[in-house]
Parts: sequence; C-alpha cells; structure tokens
Amino acid sequence: MKSTILEINNQKKTSGRTYIKWVVLEIHENNSQFNKNGITWLEKYINANLESAKIMPICVEFLDDENSEPFGHGLTEVKNGTPLFENSAVVGTTTNAYIDTIDVNGEQKRVLIAEGFLYNQRYPNFVQWLKSKMFDGDFPETSVEISAVEGSDVIEYEGGWKEQGRIPMKFDFTGDAILGIDPADDAAILLELNSNKKEDNLMPKSQEEVVLELNNKLDNKNKEIGELNQKVEKLAEDLKQKTEELNAAVKAAKDEKAKAEAKEKEAQKAKDEKAKADEELNSLKEYKNKVEAEKMQGELNQALKEYSPEEKDVAKEKIEMFSKSPSVELKNEIISEINSAIAQSFIAERSRSKKQASETNSNTDFDIYSEVHDSGQHGSVTIDDLY
Repeated sequence: MKSTILEINNQKKTSGRTYIKWVVLEIHENNSQFNKNGITWLEKYINANLESAKIMPICVEFLDDENSEPFGHGLTEVKNGTPLFENSAVVGTTTNAYIDTIDVNGEQKRVLIAEGFLYNQRYPNFVQWLKSKMFDGDFPETSVEISAVEGSDVIEYEGGWKEQGRIPMKFDFTGDAILGIDPADDAAILLELNSNKKEDNLMPKSQEEVVLELNNKLDNKNKEIGELNQKVEKLAEDLKQKTEELNAAVKAAKDEKAKAEAKEKEAQKAKDEKAKADEELNSLKEYKNKVEAEKMQGELNQALKEYSPEEKDVAKEKIEMFSKSPSVELKNEIISEINSAIAQSFIAERSRSKKQASETNSNTDFDIYSEVHDSGQHGSVTIDDLY
C-alpha cells in the first residue's frame, strides 16, 4: 500500500502556516507483523510515548536548489548512538497526535495520525509541489524518526533488539520526514493536502472536487496575474518617468556644481592675486619707509654738523629716539631744542656782560647821555645793540 496525500487546509492556519494532517505509522497486532525496517508498532507503547509525537518537526531533505522536491531523511551520520539528520530542513511542526482507525485505499487500518502546520511562507515551492502531486494522483509518503529517551543511550525494545519484529518500548518521536522515495511503512500517508478543506472535515475530497477547486484557483490566479501585469506595466512606466526626472535632476545638479566650482576657483584666484598685491604693496611701503628714514637721518646728520657736541647733548634722548623711529616732526623738535638752548645761553651771556658794563659806568664822570647821542650818530640801532 502506497502513501497518499489527502489534504492541505489553508483555512486552518495562522499567518505563514498551512494546516496538514497525515498518517505517521500503521499499528500492528503482534510482532508477526512489521514494516520494511523490521519494526512492529504496538498500540500500548505508542500511547505511552504519544506526547513526544505532538511536538516533533516535519522534515524534508530537498532534492533541488528550489526547495520543492523531497528525497530522503537527510541522514548524515550516527554519533554516540544518535542519528543526525543535518541534510534535512524543518518545513513544519506537529501540534497533535492520536490513534484512530481509518480507511486507507479501501482497507481499514489502525494508525497513528498527526496534525500540524507547514511553513508555506518559507517553503512555497514545496507546498505547491505537494498540491501538484495530489492532483496527479501520485501522493508523497512519510517516514517517522525515533530515538532514545532523554537520559538513555539506546531505544528499549520489548524482548530485546531483533532483525524483524522488534518492538520499540521506550523511545521518543523526534521527527517525521516527507519522502520522495519509498518509506519503511506503507501506511504512513498524508491525509490532508487540500486548500479548501473545512476544519472539521478530515476525509479526502473526490478527484472531481479537487480538479474543480484547482481550476477555480487557476482562474483566480490568472486574474491576479493579469492585474499584477497591469500594475507592473504601470509601475514600469512610472519608473521610466521617475528615472528621466531623476536623470534631469542629476544633470542639473552636476551643472550647478560645475558652476559653483568655477566660481569657487575664480574667487580663490582673486584671493590669491589680492594676497600677492598686498604682499608687493607691503614690500614697497617697507622700502619707502626705509628710504625716507635714511633720507631724514641724513638730513638730521647734516643739520647737526653745525653744532658742537656740547650743544647736541641738549637733545641727546630725542636724537637716539630719532635713530630708531625717524620723523620730520622729531627732527624739527631736535633742531628747535638745540637752537633754543643756544639762544638762552647767548641771552644769559649778554645779560652778564651788560651788568658788568653798567657797574663800570656808574664809577665814571662821563655824561650818561653822551653814549646815546653817539650811537645815534652812527646809524640805526639793532636788536643786538640793545643787549
């Protein structure tokens, strides 16, 4: 008996997840019955370990890069007695598990059934592949994975391990793989893979219903695709217009930038020329000041030649000041100060001479008016004669 996908229910999902229901394994009456791996599943031990099945992952080893077609379990190695399935991806999660008797391809089977969710947002190609396989009547199969319970190194079997008819007694369900190859248990089938299955309807739909639903969905999808194509065309036109506007704006921005750079270069050139002119002007001013200072120093030196060292000492401080900072005003002050000192010295000397003459005249018998009369006879009187 081959495995069969019966339904995926998109209405029984939360965002990004699609409801799925499948047969995990067939339960046997005794160890005279067993699957292709030689395992006999007894109901009492399934019930005893049922809780671990309620949280086991749904796994796929993908055959292609598009993550659409399954292959095997993805087994990579057995490490410390524990199988590792590093080449498989978790495509869903089991949320519930229970034992029931159902019809599988016209035959009543006592089976372990699981319910859960596929991650349709993360593996849309795989979910679509399952629907396509169902439509073609070639239904994928599953294979359960078990391991030793926490704290134990091995699975415990009733009566010990046997090649055929071994009965797992203490174990954990660790995962269920959807396969693209033959499973060990022909009763392990997917029960629900139907887009519009009601939440309380667990039986498969007829082929006609499935075809009708798929045709309706195909029509809806074609309509959606047409609408999307129109949107794509509109967006493409908008994108073309926006691109042209953006290119024009970029060109205008480049032109403005070029103008700004040219003005900046022009301004910098003017600044450089001004700095050069300022430097030349300062150099000329410095040279002019130096020439003028040397000229004034020469003029002062020439003027001072007319005076004795004692006369020049009167303006010694100003002469030293002039040598450091020549100016016309200071030169005039120096000459004026020396001349003033000489004049004062001369006046003082004449005053002394006049006093001495007056004292001499007071001791003679001459007429005091005779000198005035005589002076008048010799011509006009000068200022120096008064002294």
